[in-house]
Amino acid sequence: MTVPNARFTELLQDIEPSSTTKSHASTAHIKMREHLRTQSDFKDLYTGSFLSGSSARDTALRPRTSAGQVERPDIDIIVVTDFSTDDDPEWVLKKVCRAIEDKGIGYPVERMNRRSVRVNTWRAEMDIVPVVEDGTEGYWIADRESGTWQFTNPPVHKTWSAEQNAIFNGRFTPMVKLFKWWRRINPTSGKRPKGFVLERLVSLHAPVGEAHYGEAFTQLLENIQSAYEINAALGMKPFISDPAVPGNDILSRVTVAQWQEFIRKVATYAAIARKAQDADDLDEATRQWRRVLGDRFKTTQKTKASASAFGTFATATPAPGYSFPDAMAAPTTKPRGFA
Repeated sequence: MTVPNARFTELLQDIEPSSTTKSHASTAHIKMREHLRTQSDFKDLYTGSFLSGSSARDTALRPRTSAGQVERPDIDIIVVTDFSTDDDPEWVLKKVCRAIEDKGIGYPVERMNRRSVRVNTWRAEMDIVPVVEDGTEGYWIADRESGTWQFTNPPVHKTWSAEQNAIFNGRFTPMVKLFKWWRRINPTSGKRPKGFVLERLVSLHAPVGEAHYGEAFTQLLENIQSAYEINAALGMKPFISDPAVPGNDILSRVTVAQWQEFIRKVATYAAIARKAQDADDLDEATRQWRRVLGDRFKTTQKTKASASAFGTFATATPAPGYSFPDAMAAPTTKPRGFA
């Protein structure tokens, strides 16, 4: 007996970022962008900013809870600058660091990453990414590891995501969130593949016309398994194109070993999901879905009693995520370092 679609929509509501999370994330990124826009040594280099990543595409989840504490949302801020692609990427990122810190009256920098500067506040964790406009379309991003500027185009990912949602009749974003949730509560030894790679896999392998989330999710896992399992076992990884940058492989930073482990995990849970869909008993179907999607997946009273007697299935740790407006706002009167 198929579990009602309502159980899946209830889970989707549960894993959505709270209004508090959204408010904190919004305030954090607005204050950081305003800080950089007005900072004395950086304001002449600042030409604009926008959000990128899952926050911009509305595919993020509620923050995870660790040791009883709710972790902060993670935000990617693209800062459009008047740097030149002739500038050394290491120097560019260090200059961004100095502007953020603002001689000790700004924000403490946690670290300088390959292409961004990491800042943690009590409201959110932020990656500030300096870019230079291409002049026609797209941006150049400073990569201090290679010492070069790499072409990128984050706004296309947002447009692409909206287009996919239209193709899937509004079900693309929910499917991405279910897939990300499954990935978080059934992890592999490495974090990759993650983020936009998962969104691309949904676009390639989820059934467009299936309205029941349980059946659609089952087919997604089965289709991924069918497409990649044999080659993964032979040590081969596919090329999956980046819709924002033609010719870019979004799996370039995923190792063969990581991909193989991920595909094995997909195959395992594809079988469990199909067992849930084919179960004759609603309680049995619910038990199997709780193995796939964790304890936050709602149960019937009978299933609850069984789970209590025999222990729970996979523990569903909330995953990081948020959704919030991209608009700028006037800064508050609190000190910048407490944004």
